[in-house]
Amino acid sequence: MAEGSAKPGRLGPDRWGTTMPAHKASYARGPWFYRDTEAIMLTYMTDEDAALDILPSDMELVTPVTAFMVIEFNHFSTSGGPYGEVYTGVLATFEGTMYGYTNAVYVTTENALTLGREVWGFGKKMAHRIELTQLGTGEIEAVVEVNPGNVVARAIMRPEKNEPASVMEDLPLAVLKVIPDVAGGEKPALAQLNSVLFKGVPHKGPDGKDELFSGTASLVVDTVSDVNLPVHQVVDAKYFRMTADLPYGKVLKTY
Repeated sequence: MAEGSAKPGRLGPDRWGTTMPAHKASYARGPWFYRDTEAIMLTYMTDEDAALDILPSDMELVTPVTAFMVIEFNHFSTSGGPYGEVYTGVLATFEGTMYGYTNAVYVTTENALTLGREVWGFGKKMAHRIELTQLGTGEIEAVVEVNPGNVVARAIMRPEKNEPASVMEDLPLAVLKVIPDVAGGEKPALAQLNSVLFKGVPHKGPDGKDELFSGTASLVVDTVSDVNLPVHQVVDAKYFRMTADLPYGKVLKTY
């Protein structure tokens, strides 16, 4: 290269986007808005050893050992378009506060995956299909298919009782964010225990009642997937349609 011909790039920090790629961010800043989200939320007893194996050592497991699974389809979102999602976790405490520690998430769009990983640290993976369907029996079937033909979770719930929105409890989620070292070191470049509170408001039907139902349910999981916490007994099941805003979270601990 001839002397004096070097030209520095123009993409300085003042022009960086808020996420990668720095020259053209893949999603806008939050908060992110969700409209017409349809979901089944299941609470169930699970195996203590399985729960302890996925729980960070800074958190304490709640007993009796309680797991949860949410299977939802977001018909509109500003984060990842319309997409399906499933996440599981266990009830645990950190410094005396209760959290739903979330160990596994599958989604069906790339933006939903990258946003969740980059901002909070959810260990999201891609799924082929996540759907909720009302059967001719009136039951709601929720299916999680990671690879074509590979159904890893199937829930069947019968909506039996219309519930007020007040029965929904605000439970912050906790997640372990790990960013690997670019030089290949054994220690991560960044590790944080983070939390976020995702609050949904059930829709109201034409009759003014909240679109929230409780009922009986069954749940079967395949042990080969990440959403594989053993299901001993389903103790609570809800079906709802909601609107929600997803905010930024907070750091509980930096390692």
